[in-house]
Amino acid sequence: MGNHNTELLGNSIQEELLGNSTGENEPNKEAFDEDQAYVKNNFSVSVNLRKQLNIKQSTNEMYMSNTCNTSCIKTGNTLVFTDCDNNRLIICNSDGSDIDHIPLSYQPYFITEIDSNTVAVSCIDDNTILIINISTRSVTSTINTSGVCYGISYNDNNLYVVIDRSIIHVMDLTGKVIRTIPVPSDFIRDITVDRDRLVCITRTSIYCCSLDGKLMWKFKMDEFQDLRRVTTDDEGNVYVTDESTHTVVVVSDDGKHHRELLTKSDGLNEPNGIYYDKKENILLVCNDSDGNAFLFDVIKKLT
Repeated sequence: MGNHNTELLGNSIQEELLGNSTGENEPNKEAFDEDQAYVKNNFSVSVNLRKQLNIKQSTNEMYMSNTCNTSCIKTGNTLVFTDCDNNRLIICNSDGSDIDHIPLSYQPYFITEIDSNTVAVSCIDDNTILIINISTRSVTSTINTSGVCYGISYNDNNLYVVIDRSIIHVMDLTGKVIRTIPVPSDFIRDITVDRDRLVCITRTSIYCCSLDGKLMWKFKMDEFQDLRRVTTDDEGNVYVTDESTHTVVVVSDDGKHHRELLTKSDGLNEPNGIYYDKKENILLVCNDSDGNAFLFDVIKKLT
């Protein structure tokens, strides 16, 4: 990988698919410790391919348009993918069997797990969040948001939702906004919240913040051109997909170490969705349009 910079601190579908070229609001670089500007790439995380599957291989796919798998989760033995081109969720077992679909009235883009039977999906062009029971294959409730809703994450009984890429709304499952969190940059795309911190991404940067929005660290690399989704493991390490470079990069929980984890040689082709199953240490990655998804066993070691 090329130069990278770790900076430490103490509305539309077209934008989502094609990216947003507007610049970001950079924090004051004078506040950073220059000794931390460049660090050695000594963070060791490796993966072994457990299963590759193709979720387009079902009997009725010949009647559907191309799939566009924008996000994914793994809950137990069940995999769930958002297919925005066909207004549906795709569901299957982790071995790729029993592919099924949940038709929706809106285009789903981002997804988060609420419990083993329930997911929340944000539909960016409709200012709508859908609460869906994946066992009964039904939409149980609909939340209308005050702006365009992008990345979504569920933590401690609350939904964290990126609104208009410029603020995060913390809401309960009825849609009542409990509080708001400022974002460290304009044009935030995706978010994941775990324990006492949130991690969010723009097209070119990763930000780690406290739950009140205070920036803890920022990670940026020259190669980052189109970051799509973000997830974290049980140790707080951050995993991102970059669609334009066909890669997955992992960054340590303190933002000081990184590794290019997966590349095109591993089968990635415009990867989009990514999800870390903390119970089984399995990483799920899905390509945008060819229907391929991958399950990897993750092995971690800090050298």
